[in-house]
Amino acid sequence: MSLEQPMTASTHTGLRQRLCDGPPLVGTFVTVPRVEILEIAAVSGFDLVVLDLEHGPFGVEALPALIAAGQGAGLAVVVRVAENSEQAIGAVLDAGADGVLIPHVNNAAAAGAAVRAARMPPAGTRSLHAWIRAARYGADPDYAATADNGVAVLVMAEGQEAIRDLPGILATPDLDAVFVGPMDLSASLGLTGQPGHPRVTALAGEVLTGAAAGGRAGGIFAPTVEQAATWFAAGARLVVVSVDTDLTRRGFAAARDALDDLTPSIRRPTRRSNVDR
Repeated sequence: MSLEQPMTASTHTGLRQRLCDGPPLVGTFVTVPRVEILEIAAVSGFDLVVLDLEHGPFGVEALPALIAAGQGAGLAVVVRVAENSEQAIGAVLDAGADGVLIPHVNNAAAAGAAVRAARMPPAGTRSLHAWIRAARYGADPDYAATADNGVAVLVMAEGQEAIRDLPGILATPDLDAVFVGPMDLSASLGLTGQPGHPRVTALAGEVLTGAAAGGRAGGIFAPTVEQAATWFAAGARLVVVSVDTDLTRRGFAAARDALDDLTPSIRRPTRRSNVDR
């Protein structure tokens, strides 16, 4: 990559535009902070990854190298922050993320706060620093004026309160996408750990339909590829399929199960894991 080119989403991925136009996007959550994981996702055909600061065992200090690796491999790189705060959101955008995913956005006020934290003044309240990675360490004189173009803001609807205030959330100016978190949504309904329960999927479908009607992209997490296919058929613009640890586990389990089937001499009396779990 030439140093004359910005190291931001506007050049690398155009994520804001891709959320609205073109083929739907396929992603996965990343909780193992290794460059190799991102590169494997890229060569496997994924469109984006979500670096998970909410549940992953790493912090913002790991982001610059991971984001650079992902973008260099052709991925859009979104970061899920641990909280809806100006400091948390600003830090990941300073590192050059293509987008930020904010969890537990339960109402329009929280959605507005998230968007403002991600946008430069006068539209928002993001603090400006001209010598960060996102600004090419001071080599991009237009960064302050153009930064918002390269940053996608996605908020998570994960509870009944968010569903009730969905029209208000969708009306938030400059919001790019609403993303359903079916695991926490199931818990809010008293159905903890049942993201495929009909009540959960019905509400998730309402969010996707409402997002499309409101001119926003609708996204959702899917634990399996079968569920992902269902959500794409329902109109999702983005489906984040599983998480790096589960995809790795399933790959190992599938290989060992296949060996058991092909080689009776090493077959285990009972299988310790199953790819369908």
